[in-house]
Amino acid sequence: MTAKPLRVGVVGTGFGRYHMDGFSQVPGVEILAICDLNKAEAQQFAAKYGAKHVFTSAKRMFAMDELDAVSIAVPNALHAPMTLDALKSGKHVLIEKPMTITPGNAQKMADAAKKAGKLLMVEQALRFRPEAQLVKAYAQRGEFGNVYYGRSTWYRRKGWPHLHMPPDGTLGRGVWFLQKRLAGFGALGDIGVHLLDLAWYLMGTPKPVSVSGQLFRHVAVPELKAKGLPAEVEEMAAGIIKFKGGQAIMVEVSWDTYTKPAMECFLMGDKGGASVFPAKVFRGNDIDETVDIETHYNGLPIETAFSHFIDCIRDRRKKCIAPADENVTLIKMLDALARSARSGKEVRL
Repeated sequence: MTAKPLRVGVVGTGFGRYHMDGFSQVPGVEILAICDLNKAEAQQFAAKYGAKHVFTSAKRMFAMDELDAVSIAVPNALHAPMTLDALKSGKHVLIEKPMTITPGNAQKMADAAKKAGKLLMVEQALRFRPEAQLVKAYAQRGEFGNVYYGRSTWYRRKGWPHLHMPPDGTLGRGVWFLQKRLAGFGALGDIGVHLLDLAWYLMGTPKPVSVSGQLFRHVAVPELKAKGLPAEVEEMAAGIIKFKGGQAIMVEVSWDTYTKPAMECFLMGDKGGASVFPAKVFRGNDIDETVDIETHYNGLPIETAFSHFIDCIRDRRKKCIAPADENVTLIKMLDALARSARSGKEVRL
C-alpha cells in the first residue's frame, strides 16, 4: 500500500526556491501551495513544481486543511509570527535560519510547537553537510576524546546582501537584510548563525554560560551611504562563547573584510581534532588523515534538511537533527554576543 503523499506549502520565493527544490526531490512529497507577495513570481514557481494553489497571504495558505506542513523563508522578523500562525493552524513547520531575532520569540515558537504537538525544525543547513555528518560521527565515537575547543570563521569579500548581490537573484536580494528591525542582526545572524551552530553541534551542544563579543561596521558604510541604503547592521562579528563543561568556541564572520575569503570550522580534542571544510581528521602524534566522503562515510545516510524534516514528521520518534529547543539556545548566544558588543562586557547566560 502506497503511503499518502505529504503535502507541503512554501512561503517565500527568494531563498524559498531552494526549499521548493529540496522538497521536490523527496519521495512522497507534494508541493501543494506557494505563497509570496510577488504573485507573478509565486505563479512561476507553482508552474515549475506543479503546485495547485498560489497565495499572497500566508494566513490564508496556513488555513488550508489539505496542507500537512509549511516551509517559511521570509525576512527574519516575520519568522515568529508566521510560525505561530502556522502552528495554530495545525501545521508542522520548517523555518529558515535564524529561527527568529529575539530569545523571547524563539521560546514562544518552541512552546507553541509543543502545545500543538507539531514538529518545528530550523533549516540549519550546515548540520546536514556530508562533511559535518562525517566529523559528527567521529566525535560521537569518541575518536577526538574530550572536545574542548572549536573555532569557526567565514570571511567574505564584497558579500553584503543586497549591496553586492543582484536584486533579482536568489541570495540576499532584499534591502531588509540591511534593516535592523527586519533582520535583527547583520553578518552575525546571516552567516554567523551557521558557523557558530556548526561548531556547537559538533561539540555536542554543551550548555553556554557566558558570551563576549564585538560587532564592526566600517568597510562598506561609505558605499551604503553613497547609494542611499541603510547602514544599520554589522558587517563583522567576533566572539567567544564559554560552556558549562569548560569548553569554548571562537567565532568570526564577515560580509566584507580586507582578508582572504575563507570558510572554516575546526574542533580540538585531547585525543584528536578535525576540520570540516574540507573534512579532515587529526589523530596521534604525526598523522594527518584526509577523509574521503565517498569511502569513509561508514554507511551513514546522507540526509538533506528537507528529507529529514519529512522523515521526522512521518516518524515522530526519530531524533530531529535541528530541533527548536537547540535553536532557542542558539538565538540566546547570538543575542548575548550582540549585547556584549553594545555593553563592552561579558554577558552571563
